[in-house]
Amino acid sequence: MRHTCSEIGMRAACLMLAAIAGCSHEPTPPPRFQIDPQQAAEAAMKLYGKNGDGTLDAKELRASPPLAELLLNLKHRTPGHADTLTAADISGRLEEWLKSPATLFPATFMVYLEGRPLEGATVTFEPEPFLGSSYRAHQGQTNAQGSVNLDPDLPNYPGIYVGLYRVRISKKVDGKETLPARYNTETELGREIATGIRDNRENVFFRLKRE
Repeated sequence: MRHTCSEIGMRAACLMLAAIAGCSHEPTPPPRFQIDPQQAAEAAMKLYGKNGDGTLDAKELRASPPLAELLLNLKHRTPGHADTLTAADISGRLEEWLKSPATLFPATFMVYLEGRPLEGATVTFEPEPFLGSSYRAHQGQTNAQGSVNLDPDLPNYPGIYVGLYRVRISKKVDGKETLPARYNTETELGREIATGIRDNRENVFFRLKRE
């Protein structure tokens, strides 16, 4: 059977495209975190809701800086939102995490003390326990520029899971803590690591003071 030059050319082009398609590989997306929003919200209310009124008020939220941060983010997005959190608020936000394509947050965290980069500080991100077994603590040390990259959740994927984290920042010299307890043992620092929040930037700053 005889083939025209145009037929041969088309076949060659098809073979080349097939080869290219076979050799190209899209990056494998990282495994998603697993979370049950309703169950997590109920666990949060049980853990922090001490007065039994079905909401978390300012006093109760002092025990959970990450949830206090979540409330601030909700109030920023929804003017007129109450000054308290409900189980529906928490589960609703967690549902948004699950619907978002974001899995890991690769931000660089910056630590400043009295307006200057803080070098040699240990930064620890502790997930809220009600988030479940997908989550673990992360740690890193600040460099001369005050930046820290936390150890990642997954090998070969930079960043940590979207979530709610209690943050502890410590710098010890000769075994003695040099930063106020409100940044470490009695930390007041918390972060919602997610998209669509008021502090959604590539670099997240922690601006500390000695007093």
